[in-house]
Amino acid sequence: PRPIILHLPGGAYMNLVAGTIENPGTSYVDAGYSLAVLNYRLPRSPTVKPWLVCSDPHEALDDVAAAINHLHGNAEVYGIDSGRIVIAGFSAGGHLAAWYGITCTKRGSCPAAMVLHFPFLTKGSQIACSAVGVPFANMEAWEYEGCSPTASLDAATPPTILYHASGDTIVSTLEMTEFVSSLAEQGVSHEYYEVPQGGHYLVPYPKVAAVSNGALDGVNGTYADLVQRALLLSPPACVRCDDVPTQWMMRMDKTCSTASWHIENKCVDDVFWAKGGYCRSSCYDAGRGYVGETCCPPSMVKQCKECDDVPTQWMENNGRACNEVRNLKCHENRRWVRMGFCRKSCFDAGRGYNGDTCC
Repeated sequence: PRPIILHLPGGAYMNLVAGTIENPGTSYVDAGYSLAVLNYRLPRSPTVKPWLVCSDPHEALDDVAAAINHLHGNAEVYGIDSGRIVIAGFSAGGHLAAWYGITCTKRGSCPAAMVLHFPFLTKGSQIACSAVGVPFANMEAWEYEGCSPTASLDAATPPTILYHASGDTIVSTLEMTEFVSSLAEQGVSHEYYEVPQGGHYLVPYPKVAAVSNGALDGVNGTYADLVQRALLLSPPACVRCDDVPTQWMMRMDKTCSTASWHIENKCVDDVFWAKGGYCRSSCYDAGRGYVGETCCPPSMVKQCKECDDVPTQWMENNGRACNEVRNLKCHENRRWVRMGFCRKSCFDAGRGYNGDTCC
């Protein structure tokens, strides 16, 4: 089976620019990789009030998750190695790739590596964390922290190759160096190629090889070599582990952290639990984690923050608090994601929103 590249085109989250599909897309195929191109949903319009977010930005993140899930489910049909999925993102697609890489928690859902080309980190993060119908450009850093790869990446972030040109007037070199510093601080395997001059585009590949200290071939090499380099980097020492309860536990209003009998008697000893990956974090913390899985401790994931617990209008009308309602919708419901209802209770139930680590 061959490795596969999931290609995320750029376009400032309001277009999908096809240029990067041809180059380096053709070089990927010529090098023997399988290639999948994701036309993800766009939260901005290029003609109608482009300074606003006009649909839920998390839909794009959902599309990446669905694509990864599809590739896993059809690996045999496509003749691919689902353990070697590399996300290659360009501009806004680079932000989307990195955003997914810092939030994937479902077992097997994270890519093996990421190759980010001039990723749209700051403005992409503002767009991603913006509410629908609200201008995003004036957001404060703390408002989009949860969507910022630089602010929120952790030790479980996939190994990363980063390409950028100093002449880029859309994405600054400072954004890149800050991102690289965060990768280094968290111990994430990475390589950074900053080429002189150029712009918000791919320069001729020999210019990239020229700044690689001999790691890349400037004569016969292509942009596909960046994928090869990414796959050679060391994987994370640990993974993010979610804490998803079984359907029975949810019906009985139990969470992984409160179901002590189940943690003591299920987990790795129960075939159904092992296959479904239930209560991964709680099982691991109890010394009963699943085979081959090392969960990152919370301190290695990200610092926690205070989360509010705002109820829906229906809950307010009926005098119910978030922690009094069974079967909260949480991250499974787009409106709840957009409005951020019951953040603390959802997190405590192991079903928190992307970017939220609640104290």
